[in-house]
Amino acid sequence: MADKTYLLIGHVTKDLLPEGGFVVGGTVTYAAVVAKRLGWRPVVVTAAAADFEPPACLDGVDWTILPSDETTTFKNQYAAEGRQQVVGPVARAIAADDIPTVLRRPAVVHLGPVAQELEPSLAKLFPNSLLVATPQGWMRRWDTDGVVSSNTWREAEEILPQLDAAVLSVEDIQGDWAVAERWANEIAVLVVTQDEEGCTLFHRGEQRSFPARAAGVIDPTGAGDVFAAAFFIRLAETGDPEQSAGFANVTASMALERPGPGGAPSRTEVEEYLDLLPS
Repeated sequence: MADKTYLLIGHVTKDLLPEGGFVVGGTVTYAAVVAKRLGWRPVVVTAAAADFEPPACLDGVDWTILPSDETTTFKNQYAAEGRQQVVGPVARAIAADDIPTVLRRPAVVHLGPVAQELEPSLAKLFPNSLLVATPQGWMRRWDTDGVVSSNTWREAEEILPQLDAAVLSVEDIQGDWAVAERWANEIAVLVVTQDEEGCTLFHRGEQRSFPARAAGVIDPTGAGDVFAAAFFIRLAETGDPEQSAGFANVTASMALERPGPGGAPSRTEVEEYLDLLPS
């Protein structure tokens, strides 16, 4: 395909580290690294404070950084019962008017909210693009202390029919497969990731599971975003959701074995592994 522009819209984040300091995170960060490693041209529209600096792994990425008093900040804590997050402060919202006219016809548009920052009107802005989303950030709420919990996605029935594909996690739906099945009726392609169990694809009224590649986990942060970007890119390239699910499973598993947002594998690494699998 001629155009390999992958537009990402959402907040970059400061992900605080237990030992102090932070790494740059957020869906747009992890997905942009994947796009770059897979030979696409990532373009990011985000909002952040004036002191935000893109990480070295995103050198060469095109950025539109909307001025904000703050950069969205998360603290992630992992335990046997799962991840607990605390958020705050949160950067300004991103609306349709914030998207430059020259960025409104890319091959792929990935809506990647992390903290309710994307206005639903953005979904109507790209009729000529493959429009995809990771809706996790629309499914979060937080209390006055910033403790994050699940939230009802009230705009799901409004936004999903406008999307070509979406990826979410079984954690996002709190294990309620009835929610996934209902939403699958609103969109052509829906994928639910399931950590070490792989993923489940809903497509054309059918449901199919794809096993994960075994991985020695070093850093689980951002793995869902890596999966999503790899899935969307392969879907844009092939139009085949099943092939895309297998490709994304391998890409995400390899990223789990490396620290930080720069851990996404190259296309060559993924394809060499897939070539070794029995046909």
